[in-house]
Amino acid sequence: MKVVWAICAIALTLTGCGEKTDEQLIGSAQEAVSKELASNYKPGECDNWKVMASGGVTSNSAAVAVCDNDFNVSKGLTFSDVKIYRHDKRAAICGVVSGHTDVSRIGARFIYTVGDKKIVTIKQSKYPLLSRYKDPANIDLMKLQRDQYDLRAKNCQ
Repeated sequence: MKVVWAICAIALTLTGCGEKTDEQLIGSAQEAVSKELASNYKPGECDNWKVMASGGVTSNSAAVAVCDNDFNVSKGLTFSDVKIYRHDKRAAICGVVSGHTDVSRIGARFIYTVGDKKIVTIKQSKYPLLSRYKDPANIDLMKLQRDQYDLRAKNCQ
């Protein structure tokens, strides 16, 4: 019977049923951030706005704002400055992701929290669509996004 228990213990150890390694956590974070960024991107939307701008239906600046707003994940992502912070029963993976929109480069800070829930929080370097119009609702939305990031960033210590 002891042999059976020993085999089970070895099998559990070899399969990695314990705490995830740093490499596994970083891989999970990169996958989650990539999925989050990809979910915000709408293929073909930039082309539609360019056509509308060329036909005079909308302004060129509106088309540029749409085309420069979200990561185009298909152009590739680069992760840097990735660090892991472990707390009681959770971990936070924090870092920087860089890539391209349909017209230029873009970057963002990210926090991937693993615990009871897995949460991705992203703070982009720019929000052309929101900052294009200086109305109070857009300003409040940008502040809320910044505040949410700042709240989660406390896990990165």
